[in-house]
Amino acid sequence: MTLTSLYEIMHDRSNATFVARDYEAADRAKLLAMYDDFEPKRGAQGLPPIGDSKIAVWLDRILARGRHLVVEVKEQILGHVMLMPMEDQSVELANFLHQSIRGRGIGTALNAHAVKLAQQLGYQRVWLSVEPGNRAAVRSYEKAGFRRLPGSYWAPEVEMAVDFPVEVKV
Repeated sequence: MTLTSLYEIMHDRSNATFVARDYEAADRAKLLAMYDDFEPKRGAQGLPPIGDSKIAVWLDRILARGRHLVVEVKEQILGHVMLMPMEDQSVELANFLHQSIRGRGIGTALNAHAVKLAQQLGYQRVWLSVEPGNRAAVRSYEKAGFRRLPGSYWAPEVEMAVDFPVEVKV
């Protein structure tokens, strides 16, 4: 399940330009630097880890699989979106935006973009979990088409998903 290289010029709420594009090996140092400066530390379910060596090990593990996009603002990597394959034709969405670009609608645009990409890649479901207190993220996911899954309203993590119609092949 691969598509050709992705490079998308997008706009935030104020019409400022940012780019969402495929991660390349040459981006590693800039991505590591973005995570090193990321706040709050361990803010999303214990991620990203704290310290260059722990971030490097984590990046080695996650970048080895799935589809990864980086977010560039003025040629600086300030975001990372990942689609991680799961069982049953599902993919997990996770994204991290540097604190300097939050609140501009970039996350919502990226979530919608990731959903479309997952569908193009042939997945049947995009799944994620988010801390219920992270209201901005929950709203962003809902705007991108995610719905809360039953049973997760009062759990420590809210599970959300977007399901695509299953194609019947005759």
